[in-house]
Parts: sequence; C-alpha cells; structure tokens
Amino acid sequence: MTWEQIYVLALAAITIALLALEKAHLSVLGVGLVVAVAIPGVVAAEEAIAGLANPALVTIAALFVVGEGFLRTGAASILADNILQRTGRSESLVVVLMMVMAAALSAFVNNTLVIVTFLPVVTTICRETGFYPSRMLIPLSYASILGGLCTLVGTSTNLLVAGAMEKANVDWHLTMFSMTPPGIVMAGAGILYLALFGRRLLPRIHSLSTQMAAGSVKEYVMEITVADSSQLIGERAGEIGKNRGQKNARTTAVVRGETLLWPPFDEVLIQKGDVVMLSGPIPELTQLQRDEMRSDGQADSYDPASMSFFELALSPTSTWVGRRVGDVALKSDFGAVVVAVQRSGRHIRDRVSTMTLLGGDVLLAFGDERSKHYLRMTNDFHVIEGVQDSIHRNEKAPWAFGIVLGVIALLVTEVVHYSTAALTGALAMTVSRCLTVRQAHQAIRWPIILFIAGMIALSAALMESGTTELIADTLTRFVPDEGGDWLLLCGTFLATVVMTEFLTNNAVAVLMTPLAITTAQKLDLSEIPFVMAVALGASCCFANPMGYQTNLMVLGPGGYRFRHFIKVGLPLDLLLFAVGVAVIPLFWPLR
Repeated sequence: MTWEQIYVLALAAITIALLALEKAHLSVLGVGLVVAVAIPGVVAAEEAIAGLANPALVTIAALFVVGEGFLRTGAASILADNILQRTGRSESLVVVLMMVMAAALSAFVNNTLVIVTFLPVVTTICRETGFYPSRMLIPLSYASILGGLCTLVGTSTNLLVAGAMEKANVDWHLTMFSMTPPGIVMAGAGILYLALFGRRLLPRIHSLSTQMAAGSVKEYVMEITVADSSQLIGERAGEIGKNRGQKNARTTAVVRGETLLWPPFDEVLIQKGDVVMLSGPIPELTQLQRDEMRSDGQADSYDPASMSFFELALSPTSTWVGRRVGDVALKSDFGAVVVAVQRSGRHIRDRVSTMTLLGGDVLLAFGDERSKHYLRMTNDFHVIEGVQDSIHRNEKAPWAFGIVLGVIALLVTEVVHYSTAALTGALAMTVSRCLTVRQAHQAIRWPIILFIAGMIALSAALMESGTTELIADTLTRFVPDEGGDWLLLCGTFLATVVMTEFLTNNAVAVLMTPLAITTAQKLDLSEIPFVMAVALGASCCFANPMGYQTNLMVLGPGGYRFRHFIKVGLPLDLLLFAVGVAVIPLFWPLR
C-alpha cells in the first residue's frame, strides 16, 4: 500500500467515525474533506473543489428550490388537505392514504419538504379525531423514503449515483424512470408491511398540542424572569400560583444571581431580577406568564385573544442545534415564547433556558399569527399546526403545479441534462413569484450541499490513489465461483444498508458507487445491477432516526425513542433487502 492509500483510508475511517458519533457539523466536515485531500496533493486542488460544480449537486440544490416553491404556494398542502375530507374517522385508512400520497409526492419532490407539508396535516387530524401522532409519523417518514426509490429525482442519493456513473464512464446511465420498476415493487412491499404490521408496533403517545386539545393534564417547567415593574416583587415564592387562582402551579426553585434557592420558601420574597421556576399544567403556567408580560408593559404585543399554542420541531440542520434554549431569540425576533421542550417522548423537567438543543427537539411555543408567519420563513424550525394555516399564496399554486410538471417532462424526455432541467424549474419558481429570491436562497440546505461536495472530493481521492481498486481486488478474492455473482449482489446491497444506518445516505452513495462499479468490472459482470443495489440500498434507512433527515424530523413530534425505530424499521430493512436482491436481477441480469 502506498502512503496515499493509507492516508485516504484513514481519512475515510475518521469521516465515518465523526458521522457515526455526530461529532462534527456537516458543513465543517464537508469543507474539511476538501482541504484534507487537496493539501497533501492526493488530488489536484481543482478536482478537490470540483464537487461544488458537480451536476448532481447542482441538481439537488435546484430541486430544493423547486420543492420549496411547491410547498410555499400551498400546492402540496392542497393535495394533503384532501385527506381530511376522504378518510372519515378510520385511523387505518388515514395512515394508508397518507402513506400513498406521501410516497407519490416524494417521487418528484424532496422528501424533507413532503414531511414539512404533512406534519401539520397529522397534527390537525389527531387534534380533531383523537388519533395518536405516534401511530402515524413513522409510517409517514418511511413512506416518503420509499417514494424516493421510484424516480431519479426522488432522492438526492439517486442523483449522486447517477453522477458517479457518469464520472466512471459507464455506458448505461440512469434516466428519470430507470429505477421505477424495482422501486415500485419495494415501495409497495414497504407500505403493505407498515399498513398491516409495522403500524401496530408503534406506541400510543400524544404530542404536546394534542394532549392539550384532548384535555390531558400534564405538568411542565417554565421559567419567568422578574422584571423591574413585576407584580411578583415582594410576594412569597411559595404562594405565587395561589395568589392568582392558579392552584396547581407551584414554585419549584428560585434563581437569584449565582444562588439556587429550593423549597421550602417560607421566608423567600421575590426580588427583581429573580428567575422563578414554576411547575404545573401548561394553561396555568401560561396565564402566569401572560400576567407577567402585562406587568412588564407588553400587553399590546401579547394579546391573549390572538395567541395560541403551536409546536416547533427543530430542523436537523438548524443553526440552533448545540445551543441553549435561552439563546434562541424567539421572543425578540419572532414575538413567541418557549413554554416547554419535548425530547424523545420525555418532557424535560429542568431549567428550560439552560438546556442544550438537539436535532429533533420540539419546542412548545406561545405566540400570535404574525410570530408563526415569521417562524415559517426560517429553515431552523418547522411549525407544526393545522394545514389550513400553512398554505401560502394560493393564487400561485397552479404555477407551482405547472413548473413541477414541466421539470418532470424535461427529465423524462431528456431534452436537456437533468441539472439544466432542475435549474430551469428553480428559475421559473422565482420568475413566477412563487418564491422570492431570498426564500429561494434559504430553501437550499447549505450544510448538506457542502457535505456532499466534501464526500465527492473524498471519493475522487479514493479513486485517484487506487484505493477503490485495492478494495475491489480484496473483495473479489472472497467471491466463490458457484453462485458468487448473486452473493456479491447481496453483499453490496447489505453493506450499503448497514452503512446507511450509521452514516448518511449521501455519503454511502458517493463512497459505494465507485466501489460497486470497479468490483463488477473486475469480475466481468454488468455494473448496472450493482449500481442499482447501491442506489436502492442507500435509501433503506429505517432503524436509526439519525440516519435520515425525515426520521429525525418526526422523532420529536411523535414522541419516539430510539427503540421505536429499531422495532419497526429493522424488519423493514430486512424485508426490502430480500425484495431488492430478488427483483434487481429480474430487470438487469448480472452478466
């Protein structure tokens, strides 16, 4: 082995470890990989940064914009809203129809945006019917992933595989519907499993909002900072709730400077600047906070008649991940108040402002329509509430429908390159004013884009240093003469699925595609079935909420724990592995 091969393998191992342990931000990791392969000269600097101009990466960024326009005009919500009128009160029918619609939409629109669209629908349905969000959200996430299996633009993974094939000079290339036949079979098997068995393995957990709507009494912790003009000044700490008729609200602690005061509070009088920790039902806690806002001269900004509860799911790529709740400037920036935090089904009973936020956390907020409107404009939070409130600029919905259909037509006919088709759609969304230019910029998930660019640079280093060929030579030695072709296909598919559960699907696609192509060529096999095993296997991430963004997005709103994804997702992984290795050779012979 040369020093370049040792260096690149070590770099790949470090990258895998950082991804698995979640010790580095995606954007930092992506840029770091570009620098790491360029400085020692493993690849030329021009080639190291070429990933930023990779057609697949450009297409992914453009499709983010197209999908955002489809969402913001309400076009996607119009489709989703039909569920409310067509399913009655049958939970099983709601789940099945929602999965089918999410899968169909995800075949053409980024599945992250599909989840953003359907989350409010689920909340509304559960609030009106008493259904449990936890019985719907994992099937919804899985269905959106399954839909991505069916077309070239269904997921960024497919586009990256197509780009890797072009770079490897494979004669055959992926078209819009190349993967549709096996994709539909696998998606159908997955949806059938979820409808008949998987859904029944899920827990019955209400979200924060639906608990309140159902009248369920839950206790949370809230903190109030005592202002100079507060009516709380001079009161006994233990009698704050009683003095205002909030008999179930209790003071649990008082923070005074650097000192934390605990019960009993017989001799503790509230002073200005104190931070009072209150425990009790949310309605009573919120009423106390309203009173404090009025006493602080904020009555106009916090009119109780115009305010309501809503949930904010923290985006996996949010800039607030890793920061404290107290640093989230919702009050000053958006006019909303954080009331409580939900994490993996547990309601945090700690000082809210000192908590460190994690991807998938859900904040229960209190604000008016204006604050919700501004929060929707960010990519840091997903507002979860009724679908009727999330439709924007309905008059532009026909334009959005037309643009999406136009992009699909360009992709199907291959009149232009798929990157040009996606860019045309993104441009049309802004020219037609379905999106503002600012919204188009915000729609692009830059951490993901930079990370993929870094992985493309690492893939180039693996190929340039001969490491990919070295690994392929090693693998081919273990392939038996009898039935070895199919076993190699099984190994490629299974390795891709396992890696995807611990890493990201994009990283696995970029790393595994060149390896699959080189290994097939070494054995004089057709590259196509092995490439398809990577493309389909890289989307099979169901047992780990951290492995796929849509899983992480429903983690908090559904109140799930890690074990819930393993319980439902692991059998689904095994099912799709069995179906995949059975159907791929039917469409693309191994030789």
